[in-house]
Amino acid sequence: MIFGFNSDVKLGDTVYHLQSEVRQRDRCLQTQVFAGGRCLSTRSVPLSEVDFASEPQVQELLREQHRKVLEMVRAGNLEQLSINES
Repeated sequence: MIFGFNSDVKLGDTVYHLQSEVRQRDRCLQTQVFAGGRCLSTRSVPLSEVDFASEPQVQELLREQHRKVLEMVRAGNLEQLSINES
C-alpha cells in the first residue's frame, strides 16, 4: 500500500500544510498546499499504467514531488506552486 506525505512549514506568521498522495482514480500524483484551511495550489503529475505497476517506484516519485514542493515553499517561491503538469 502506498502512503502519502504531510508536512507543515512556517514562514513568518503563516503555516503552510503540504499534502501529497497518489490519486489512483485520477491516475496522478497530487501535492496540495494549504494555508489557513484554504487550498492555495495543487500540483498534479499524471502517471501511465506502467508507473502503477511498481509500488516502490510510485512511492519514490511521490516522495520526490513532495520534497520539491516543500523546498519551493521553504524558499518562499509560492508563485511557482500553481502548476498542474501534464
